[in-house]
Amino acid sequence: MKGRTDPMEAEHFTALAAIWDQQAEAMDAAMGAHSAAARLALAARPGERIVDLGCGPGLSAVALGAETGADGWVAAVDISAEMTEAAGRRLAAAGVHGAAVTADAGTADLVDVAGRGAPFDGVHSRFGLMFFPDPGAAFANIRRALRPGGRLAASVWQHLNDNPWLELTTATATQILGVDRPPLSAPNTPGPFSMADRDADERLLARAGFVDVVIKPVNSPFIFAGDGYAAAERVLSAGPLGAAFAGAEESRRRDVVSGVVAALERHRGPAGLEVPAASWLITAQRP
Repeated sequence: MKGRTDPMEAEHFTALAAIWDQQAEAMDAAMGAHSAAARLALAARPGERIVDLGCGPGLSAVALGAETGADGWVAAVDISAEMTEAAGRRLAAAGVHGAAVTADAGTADLVDVAGRGAPFDGVHSRFGLMFFPDPGAAFANIRRALRPGGRLAASVWQHLNDNPWLELTTATATQILGVDRPPLSAPNTPGPFSMADRDADERLLARAGFVDVVIKPVNSPFIFAGDGYAAAERVLSAGPLGAAFAGAEESRRRDVVSGVVAALERHRGPAGLEVPAASWLITAQRP
């Protein structure tokens, strides 16, 4: 069906859901300014109804719940049931008024499955909108979940070569593991860098029916805290090489982590390895 999230990406996130759950807070901190950019831009208010698409293990949904309060509603939506289970657990522990829902944001009637029949005031997504085979249909579907005047705020990654935190880490690890480099998506193909082209993103949202589309760069380090070893292991475990890294012998995994830290050493700073990272902050509105 058009708009449906790429099944390979869904399988990837399902397989790594436990790691994302266990490492959620540390990964959130590592993303630095990229982590909160979309939430701050959305500026959810008390009583509003917000849907968090590609919610992962739920940290952003919990933060949104703190902003919308007891009179609001936060729906945490992800294609992976394992991710929504983790998100639901965090929402419940934080006392957030809302729900965690397993659904495909590209095709599901989000008002029906996540909104209890009422449209949303806002759509939030932190690196969760880059995996649609038919992004035009998917974004039109997302627009329909908003009330007139409702707003969208989302973060997506810029080009791979502007993100050495992943490019250099992956290139180094594949050499030491002796595996083929996994495909890291180009613009216009499903994957983490499918929305790297700002002009194409503007056209995509306009065709989907959004107005007042603004796309701003966020350039801030991805932080491998401390000596960088634990952070490098997290990125390797949760990223595109997760399966290959997990399947390697322990001694090989140690070699990979050491190799990655050495490759990133030139970015050493006060907080650890402060590796350049670049994302786009997208804001738009339903007319």
